[in-house]
Order: sequence, then C-alpha cells, then structure tokens
Amino acid sequence: MRIAGRGHLAAFVLGLVLASAVAPEAAYAQATGDIADKRSDLDDLKKRIRDLQQEMSRTEANRSDAAKALTESEREVSRAQRRVLQLQRERAEADARLAELERAQQEAGTGIEARRGELAEWLRRHYVHGAADGVAPLLSARDPNQIARDAYYLEQLGRARLGLIERMRADLRETELRAQEIGRRRDRVSELEARQHEQRKQLEASLLQRKTALAEISKQLQSQKREVATLREDEQRLAKVIDTLVRRAREAAAREAARKLAEQRAAERRAAEARAAAAAQAKAAGNAAPSAAVPRPPAQRAEPVVGEARSTAGATPTGVRFAQLRGQLRFPVRGELVGRFGAPRAEGGTTWKGVFIRAGTGADVRAVAKGEIVFSDWLRGYGNLIIIDHGSDYLTVYGNNDTLLKEVGDAVSGGDAIASVGTSGGGGESGLYFELRHQGRPLDPMQWVRLN
Repeated sequence: MRIAGRGHLAAFVLGLVLASAVAPEAAYAQATGDIADKRSDLDDLKKRIRDLQQEMSRTEANRSDAAKALTESEREVSRAQRRVLQLQRERAEADARLAELERAQQEAGTGIEARRGELAEWLRRHYVHGAADGVAPLLSARDPNQIARDAYYLEQLGRARLGLIERMRADLRETELRAQEIGRRRDRVSELEARQHEQRKQLEASLLQRKTALAEISKQLQSQKREVATLREDEQRLAKVIDTLVRRAREAAAREAARKLAEQRAAERRAAEARAAAAAQAKAAGNAAPSAAVPRPPAQRAEPVVGEARSTAGATPTGVRFAQLRGQLRFPVRGELVGRFGAPRAEGGTTWKGVFIRAGTGADVRAVAKGEIVFSDWLRGYGNLIIIDHGSDYLTVYGNNDTLLKEVGDAVSGGDAIASVGTSGGGGESGLYFELRHQGRPLDPMQWVRLN
C-alpha cells in the first residue's frame, strides 16, 4: 500500500480496536509533526523536479531551434563560399580575357603606329613636292597607253591611302571600346568579389554567434540534468526518512494503543470478576450451613451460536476497494460462529464487537482481503493478535491465535495464511476472535461476510 495519505494511520491503528478512540500521546504528536514537515519538504522537492523538467523541455526546444539556425547558417556560409569561389573563377576568366584584350590592344597600337608612319611619310612628300609629286612623272609620258596605265596605278594608290586612313580610324574606335569593356569588366568583378567577401564575413560571424549560443544552451541543459539527478537522489533519501518515521510512529502508537486496550480489558475483567464474586458471596450467605462451606464459581452463561462458516477466505478481485466487498467476503476460518454482534457478553461487562469462530487448534487463519499488517503481537485479552489495514480506514482484527505468521509492514492478499488458530489470551476455547472496523467503529461481520 502507498505511504502517502497514511501519516495519521499509525496513530489510530490499534486505537480503533477500542470502543472509544485513543488520544495520541505527545511523543507521537511530535513524530506526526516531523512526518508532516518531511512530507512538505518532499512535496517541495517533487514540485522543483517538475519545474526543472518543464524548464528542460523549454531548453531542449531552444537547443533544437538553435541547432536548426546553426545548420542553416552553415548552409549559408557554404553557399557564400561557393559564390566567392565562382566569382574568383569569373575574375580569373576576366583577367585572362583582359590579357587577350591587352595583347590585341598592343597589336592594334603597333598597326596604328605603322600606319601613322606611312601617312607621315606620305604627308611629308606631299608637303615637299606638292600635288605634282608622283603625278608629273605620269603626265610626262607621251604614250597614251602608258598614260592610261599610269592613271590607273595612281587611282589605286589613292584608294590604298584612303583605306589606310579608314582602317586606322576603325582601329582607334575598336581600341577605345575595348578599353571601356576591360574597365567595366574589371570594376564589376571587383565589386562582386568585395560584396561576397563582406557577406561571407557576416555569415561567419553569425555562425560563430550561433555556435556559442548552442554551446551555452547545451551547457545549461547538462546543468539542469545534473540538478534533476541530485534532486531525485534527495527525494529518494527523504522518502526513506519518511518511511522510517512512519514505521516508528506506527509501532509506538500500536504499543501505546495495546497498553491502553490491555488496561481497559483488565479493568473490565476485574469488574466482571468483582460482580461475580459479590453475587457468589451473596448466594453463599443466603444458603449458609452450620459448618463452613467452600464458595463455588458462578456458572457462566453460554454464548449463542449464530451460524457456521463453511468456507474460508480466498482471493479478492484486484482494483476493487474494500468498501465494495461488502457482503462478498468469507470468514478467516471454518467453524461455528459464537456471539451476536452488539449483544452483551456472557461474562458481562462489554458487548460483542465482533464474532468468535470455534475452530481446531492449528487451522490456518486467512486474510479476508488485500491489505497491510499494522499490528502483530501479543495483547492482553486478545492473545496473539494481528490487525490488517485494508485502506480507506477499514481494519480487520484477528485474535486468540496460536502462531502469528506475518509481521508489521507485510503486504498480504485475500486468502493468505496470516496465523494459526489457538487459545491464547486466556479464552480457554480453541478458536478465532474476528472483528471488522471502519474509522474506529465496529461493524457487524454478518453484514460483510457470507457463510457459504
């Protein structure tokens, strides 16, 4: 059975056997206070563990988010690195193209210089000799055929000079356009490369920041796990302390209740013996003879037989509360049922709180239902006594046993042998005394237990 919710149980376990409740002693009250304090500490520990577990869940989520962000950052850095490498290749291609353009530019420049030399030489001769230079020799010939041929050559020479000038102009335009293209290409590659380097620096800074954040979150999570482990160890140790306190308080309360019960039963027996002695003396005085007569003990009134238990207790359904077993239980042992619940006892002084079952010595006494042994010791008037707690403040009491087979704290199931029938307690007749109580009040066993 669970310990939680049973801090008060030990205080009244055996006190419930009494007709009136037994007040707790000061020592037990202090022990109960200690148990309450420890349980409060234990509840605080459990709350702290729950809070930490919630914090750990949030930390796990944060770490998951940080890990995702870190993964994305690493991907972005990789992509940026690829773009930088691609730009570097583009720049290398641009540099190669630039070299080609520069070589072409150089060749064009050489051609332009050569054409400039030819034009300069032509202009120089034209300036020195005038327009007749080169024409006069042609016109001096008198042969018409020769003149026609010379005119054709002269026309071709002029065209060559004009072509030279046009090619020179074209080379100059191409050179200018090529220079502009080289400048634009160089500027564009430099701009892209600078931009990609800047982006890469930013991504690497973000990557470093996210790695640091992830490391801090992981460190925090490890710290929380260590704290939870420590708190769980503290919880286990405190639970053991509470178990020890509960067991000691239960044993102390059981001893105190047993002492008070024994005193009450002894007082009841003394009162009954005194009444019986007074009645005997009165009877002896009324029937006195001349010679002294020895007084005889009063004849005890026989207790009525109220039924017979033909079967013994067995296993009870699991998951069913004791209160739900009303009318379904069986008696702990087979035999005649003696004494009617609530009726005065034959010896006087008290009324029946339970029932006596006549049975042979040594027969097994069985638990009527699942529970925990809360008392297992000799008690005056009851002999060797066992009490079982079934939860929800229900107890069953088994007295006058010969041998007790279970100890305090043992868990039992319905049908388990817990003792053997005997005559302990001074009853003189072999059998078992059986009671059933709820919150200290005795209950009629005949309304709870079936005979067959």
